[in-house]
Amino acid sequence: MDKKTNIAIAKYIDLINEKFSNIERAYLFGSYAKGKSTDDSDIDVALIFTNLDDSRRFDIQVQLMLLAAQIDSRIEPHPISHDDFNSGNPFVVEIKKTGIEVAA
Repeated sequence: MDKKTNIAIAKYIDLINEKFSNIERAYLFGSYAKGKSTDDSDIDVALIFTNLDDSRRFDIQVQLMLLAAQIDSRIEPHPISHDDFNSGNPFVVEIKKTGIEVAA
């Protein structure tokens, strides 16, 4: 991963930590985590929330995307609740298997 991408991820994590107090962890996953990114790849970031109310999930997703656009349009946030992260969901299993914890 290049320096520009590392800086973008760090700035994004700092920004969302200013706006949300209930993020436990953040993981980089997908092509960047696997070292297989291309010029067209997005930067997948899973954000694990201690509490993520399903009724507000869409609003939170929009907020996260707007914040990402301020830093780097390639950042694709994926909010995940603590409970979902500890489930056997195949999407989460893949994040745990190949993802890189970047911050909390």
